[in-house]
Amino acid sequence: MAGMYGPADVSVTLEDAPGGTARNIHNFILNGITAKDIARMMQSDALGDTWEEHIPTGKKAAEPITLEGLWDTTATTGTHAVFGAVDDGPNDDGRELVVIFGDSKTWTVDVRLTSYAVIASNDSVQKFAAELQPTGTAAWT
Repeated sequence: MAGMYGPADVSVTLEDAPGGTARNIHNFILNGITAKDIARMMQSDALGDTWEEHIPTGKKAAEPITLEGLWDTTATTGTHAVFGAVDDGPNDDGRELVVIFGDSKTWTVDVRLTSYAVIASNDSVQKFAAELQPTGTAAWT
């Protein structure tokens, strides 16, 4: 149904390895997630222009995605199983990230897991932090 939605109306899956199995991770994420598409621009103002001008170059991108959440060691489905090894091979497939918002508006992008950290502190349960670098097309369906 069209309208506004809350945090319970989002689903996030990420493959647990390059070309691996899609795993639900939305129940672990504490910092939220943003689907952001970028149109690359170039400055196009000429000599004598008093304001900067920009035109699109025809290239698009998506920003790196930082995820923070609850660290979980459950075999195959926990965050350590999904994020435990950064992508390190140039011939590895990307990992597919799928985010479904509200009434099934779906954003899909291939990503590379570029960093993963496990965090322990005195005032919290153990958490993780991971950074995903989008690579290739991000598509809305």
